[in-house]
Amino acid sequence: MGAADAVRSGEVRLTVPANPRFLRLARLAASGVATDAGFDLEHLEDLRLAVDEACAVLLEGAPDGDLELVYRFRADGGVEIEGSCPSDGSDLRLHPVAADLLAVTTTEHHLASDGDRRSFRLVKLPEAPGA
Repeated sequence: MGAADAVRSGEVRLTVPANPRFLRLARLAASGVATDAGFDLEHLEDLRLAVDEACAVLLEGAPDGDLELVYRFRADGGVEIEGSCPSDGSDLRLHPVAADLLAVTTTEHHLASDGDRRSFRLVKLPEAPGA
C-alpha cells in the first residue's frame, strides 16, 4: 500500500458539541476527506452541503450533548459519513427541500431516530468517468 492508498483508507472521527455553531468543523472535515478521496470540486461541495444539512436536521431536536461524526473512505473510491447525537425524543422531521437537497448531493442517505438518539448515514460515490 502506497502513501496515497493509506490516505484513502480508514476513518476520521470528529466529536463536537451538539450546537449549530460547530457545524463548520463538520463541513471542514467533509471537505478534507473528500479532497483526500480525490473528489473534484463539484462533488466535494455536494458532500459538504449534505453533511451540513444532515447535521442541522439532527441538531433540531438535540439537547446538550455531543455530535459524533465518522468519515470513512470506501474501497469503491467513495466516502461514507455517519453522524449521531442525543435526541429530545421528538420526531425527526426532514423538510421536503432538505430531502431534495440530500437526494441531489448524495448517492445514498438515511436518517433515523430511536427515541434517545438521532443518526444519519450518507454515501457519496465519485462520478463515473464520462457520466
